[in-house]
Amino acid sequence: MKITNIFLKNFLIIKKSNIELSSGLTTVTGETGSGKSLFVSAMKALRGERLAKTLLGKWEKSGEICAEIALESGDDEIRNLLAGNDIEPENEHLLVRRVFGDKNGVYLNDTPVSSAFLTSLLGEMIEIGSQFENRELFKKDYRMKVVDLKAEDAAVLADYKEIFHKIQALRKTIEELKAKDDISKRDYLEYQIREIEKIETFENEETELLSKIKFAENRVKIVKYSSELLNSLNSSLDFLNSADSSASDLAGLDDIGDIPARVSAAAIELDDIAKTSATLFSKYDEPVDDIEEIRTKFDKLSSLFMKHGITTSADLLKKLDTLNEELFEMNKIPQKTGEAEKELASMLKKGEKLAEDLRKKRLKAIKPLEENILKYLLKFGMKGVKFSILLNKLEELNETGLDEVVFEINTIGTEKMFDISSLSGGELSRLLLAVKLIDDEEGKVILFDEIDSSIGGETARNAALEMKKNSQKNQIVVITHFPQTASLANTHIVVRKSIDEGEVETEISILDKAGRVKELARMMGKSDSADFLAAAEKMIAEG
Repeated sequence: MKITNIFLKNFLIIKKSNIELSSGLTTVTGETGSGKSLFVSAMKALRGERLAKTLLGKWEKSGEICAEIALESGDDEIRNLLAGNDIEPENEHLLVRRVFGDKNGVYLNDTPVSSAFLTSLLGEMIEIGSQFENRELFKKDYRMKVVDLKAEDAAVLADYKEIFHKIQALRKTIEELKAKDDISKRDYLEYQIREIEKIETFENEETELLSKIKFAENRVKIVKYSSELLNSLNSSLDFLNSADSSASDLAGLDDIGDIPARVSAAAIELDDIAKTSATLFSKYDEPVDDIEEIRTKFDKLSSLFMKHGITTSADLLKKLDTLNEELFEMNKIPQKTGEAEKELASMLKKGEKLAEDLRKKRLKAIKPLEENILKYLLKFGMKGVKFSILLNKLEELNETGLDEVVFEINTIGTEKMFDISSLSGGELSRLLLAVKLIDDEEGKVILFDEIDSSIGGETARNAALEMKKNSQKNQIVVITHFPQTASLANTHIVVRKSIDEGEVETEISILDKAGRVKELARMMGKSDSADFLAAAEKMIAEG
């Protein structure tokens, strides 16, 4: 991929700027404090890093960072990621736009995406090397990545990572199973099951028990009232039977309409009521269940209802089924754990085999890698330097195998090797630059932010020549204070800060040849010095 254009709007002290980038080596120069570091912030934003609100300018409520990216033949991974999110490049070009401030958003060809997706898309394709960010060298993952690129072990590493992720998943499963396999919990489940089974309840039992308790509490009154009712019914029936007889006799003497029939029907109905009541009330003469036993059963049920947060015997029976299922699953845990542990042992064996394959490839790549880095370090003026890469074997598998990559160096001519933490800032910059330049990958955008600031002189020019050479396969952008570096640029961008009526603003422009000569002279000491101008012209001609 290649960035063809960067557009900045309301970006700190940049009101509006459009920068066209080309292939080859691009250098960015300008006075200290002019705003060159904003290139770094913009590049970080384009690869998905967080945009601080402090970068918002004063002209509007929101700012923008846009980049037009041309996709190249080797960018299939980017195309696949875009296709997976239904984003189609337009004529093999992709427009990345980030809005920040009052409104925030990330857009690819006007399609909203997350900053995390932008990172997955461009995070590996836009690299930043800086004397202030050479801590990358201290990251284990980065050092391993450098070795793996030379070991050409991508296929084996992919297989290993698949196995390792299975190992992690199995370890998590085993951990979760063991956490669930709680003896005290199993015992409590069994106790709860026994407790419910022991009560031997059935659906709607609580209603029946409550009815019996209510009857027992009111039995005396019920018997009294039922007896009185039955006596009254029988007495009334005697009177009604007498009335029925009288009505019948009267009907024989005179027409009294339907009264005899109605009295007779009433007598029959009352007789039926009396018989039905007698049958129903006969149960009150039967022996009564032990009320204390009934109350005890009801209290036990009520206690279980409260304990399990339910209200009926039917719910309690459902709870019993649930507890039995839970116990059944818990009883299977030892078997499941054993199966998972057996599978884990198999995965570990496969992982260790692949890790050994990776180690062999890495060991094979280390010697030429050391020689290439050492070659650059010597070119960068570190005479007598010794550099080595150790591949320490670990006891446990990690994300990249059983290896840990350690860089060691000696710059003082003794035999003892030291950790790279012993290096000065300038030495670390040269080491980082060497590591970046031996990268075999192509089609990346690499920004070097003043990585040559601690070098200088002929060494700086040698470093610049190597960066220009690398720009044949990657797009290289260098922020520099050194004319030796800027003189080799295919495209020279200058950043200038102006103050007009107290208002500070930065302007970015691409220099023509005359502008380059004048800027190089300024970088050497004085922009209108005849000697410096002549030297600048010579440097450009030789570049």
